[in-house]
Amino acid sequence: MPTFMDRHDNLDGADAAALAQAHLADLAAQDEFGVKYLTYWFDYDRQAAFCLVDAPDAETANQVHAHAHGSVASEIIPVDTDVVGAFLGRVTDPDPGPFEDSAFRAILFTDIVGSTAIGFRYGDDAAIALVERHDAVVRAALSDSSGREVKHTGDGIMASFRDATHALRAAVSIQRS
Repeated sequence: MPTFMDRHDNLDGADAAALAQAHLADLAAQDEFGVKYLTYWFDYDRQAAFCLVDAPDAETANQVHAHAHGSVASEIIPVDTDVVGAFLGRVTDPDPGPFEDSAFRAILFTDIVGSTAIGFRYGDDAAIALVERHDAVVRAALSDSSGREVKHTGDGIMASFRDATHALRAAVSIQRS
């Protein structure tokens, strides 16, 4: 069954407890519609929420929301749970109870400019050593700045951060190293 992520915008005064209640209502109604709600994210500051659901189609996922609590999604897109996990860190509910966890992320890309030319000019061993050094520097900065490696591109890394401050901290550390 496909997996979808839906986005609820403009929740106007919602808090973590209200979102937890809405998620519990979705869980209570899911079997009736043949869907499985996996988890949700809530960003109080932006008054936005995201839900992750296995459903036959987007419309059925939205029908559960309408039936359970009346708050239908602003947008629903198909997603790959592995990609969601890489960017957001989880695809299942955290500990029970109200929580805030934004699904908005800052993304950082690194790239070794001219890595192919370096390989031609200095040889494969030098190019491999350069990529290994790059990867070690980037991964250390990610670890120190609460970043998540999403994808390794050969001579670069794509990473995800919960906020821009942590992404900038990592970028500065990488540049300095």
